[in-house]
Amino acid sequence: MTHFSFGVSLIFFSGDFDESMVRELAAAGVDTFEINARQLALPHQRDAARPLLARQNPRVSSMHALYSAEYDFSRLEPEQWHYAVSRAVETVELAAELNIPILVFHASSEPILVEERPRRLERVIEGLTLIGQKAKSTRRRIAIEYLPRTCLGNSLVELNTLVDRLGDEIFGVCLDVNHLMERHAQLPQVVRTLGPRLIATHISDCDEVDEKHWLPGNGVLDWPAFMQALREIDYKGPFTYECDVEGDSLAAKLAKLRGNFNWLESLAL
Repeated sequence: MTHFSFGVSLIFFSGDFDESMVRELAAAGVDTFEINARQLALPHQRDAARPLLARQNPRVSSMHALYSAEYDFSRLEPEQWHYAVSRAVETVELAAELNIPILVFHASSEPILVEERPRRLERVIEGLTLIGQKAKSTRRRIAIEYLPRTCLGNSLVELNTLVDRLGDEIFGVCLDVNHLMERHAQLPQVVRTLGPRLIATHISDCDEVDEKHWLPGNGVLDWPAFMQALREIDYKGPFTYECDVEGDSLAAKLAKLRGNFNWLESLAL
């Protein structure tokens, strides 16, 4: 039987990634965590993080790359495209230096115009091909995130097209379940269709209109069906909460996430 590890993204936690934060994570029983590239942007941040990331309790499972128009390697303008690709390659190098196994990338920013979509999809493939070469040489994996609205990678068709073209030795998918919104009923089938290509998750709830990053159970997603689907594909990747939870301290927020994780695990037993 599949046993999930309790993971959290640090994106909604204020404060520096430091010894105090790592102690709080360990005390809450966090098994794995996803760090954001902005938390490692400066030399002193990387130096401080290096011994903390080397620990196995809790263990760093992934790093989320920077995302915005500036870092969008679907851009059609050559100069901006080259800049975005070069920054992404640097992120892979940083992950290798810090021994972070998975990098989560957005395929694009938004909006993506309908008439530009085919060309921008090709630009993403060109960019990810170069990024993937660095990932392969450093033995990292890249998870392309399931995105909402007009972003590239907003459907199974596009995600599978990307992985088909790029190869699944290095590339897979990060399923952010919060991004399904009006397609929330499709979630269990999305999991089953992705199968072994699903290598990372972002866990939170949404409504039918927009991404919300709510605690699971507070929105429209069918959590029993989702957990059962994960068990059916024998998912063993990171189970990473990306929730904007309330609490007057990091410990209080982590306690809410831990309680919710215990509930989710019980759904498919």
